[in-house]
Amino acid sequence: MAILFGGAIVSTEVLFSSCNSDLKEAAFTEDTIKLLDEIGETIIPYSTSSPGAKAAKIGEFMKVYVMDCYNETDQKTFLEGINKFRNLSKERYGKEFLKLTLLQKQDLLNTLEIEAQEHAHTNRKRKSTAENKDAIQTGKPQQDDKSKAEDGSSHYYSMIRDLTLLGYFTSEPGATKALRYVQTPGSYNGNVLYKKGDKSWAM
Repeated sequence: MAILFGGAIVSTEVLFSSCNSDLKEAAFTEDTIKLLDEIGETIIPYSTSSPGAKAAKIGEFMKVYVMDCYNETDQKTFLEGINKFRNLSKERYGKEFLKLTLLQKQDLLNTLEIEAQEHAHTNRKRKSTAENKDAIQTGKPQQDDKSKAEDGSSHYYSMIRDLTLLGYFTSEPGATKALRYVQTPGSYNGNVLYKKGDKSWAM
């Protein structure tokens, strides 16, 4: 999935930034949960070999995660992003995301994926420029830390996409049906046979 999305994964600083949120549950209405479920299902759709993101109740997962583990700034970005997402769907297609065709849904998410990657690139460039300037002024060597170069404000779609991947592949349907899963693994084996098309192993 990282390859499909260009490796643009939100840093752990964003994912685990705070677990003391006082965000009110009312911010996540039933319609919002349905919208997040539909976005998640578009990112990870149902197939004959594995269930989609809806089976993992991805909307509910995002609700809990954003409420409990996002800081106030990221919560605001996420919730404002949902409104931007709704508006973009109506502006482009004249209707809500849930009423779009599959191709329209995919087109909208592809547009946002490009936008999110450009946003991340801008953050990295801005951070790198600031570090270079600081190194010149202080005489200190520039920090070569990619995670720190990506700690600017996150794009809301990056949050939705990454929470979809995190929630799905750590859920029961995702780990046991989309991945290969052994409940109680044995000793380490570094030479496991692989044939093209095999599923990855759940962690």
